[in-house]
Amino acid sequence: MKNIAILWMSVLALTCCGFSQEITEVSSGEAFELLKELDTYLVDVRSIAEYVFIGHPSMAFNIPLTFWDEERQDLVSNETFLEDVKSRFKTDDRLIFICRSGGRSLRAARMAKNAGFTKVFNITLGFEGEKNAKGYRVVNGWKNSLHYTYELDDKLIYRK
Repeated sequence: MKNIAILWMSVLALTCCGFSQEITEVSSGEAFELLKELDTYLVDVRSIAEYVFIGHPSMAFNIPLTFWDEERQDLVSNETFLEDVKSRFKTDDRLIFICRSGGRSLRAARMAKNAGFTKVFNITLGFEGEKNAKGYRVVNGWKNSLHYTYELDDKLIYRK
């Protein structure tokens, strides 16, 4: 009986702590294949500057998780991030999140999942990928294997 109670408490703890909210991780190649399906969208959560000056996948919507604050010389949270996502997408759309190397996009994907989006994915190594021995992000990542652009599509760029 004691073992059943411990098991039940463990299941409840895992459920309450977001275990059921885990995000499916995909490579950039897998994401590219998923994007061929209807109601599937790529959400680039990098700052506007990263999206514009470093480049982006041509079909990526830019909804920054953070903004660059010139005065503070630091990134600050986009307080309307979830509102911005909800204004563009339906909760049953498939959303694939991407950032520079996978960390911010994972955080954004978890936020979307917790907000009720049901089909949420994260690109594990992001747009720029891993660093090589010299510290350059030229290993894996979207830009090192798939097409990207610097062109700005009015339908995809961030608007408040």
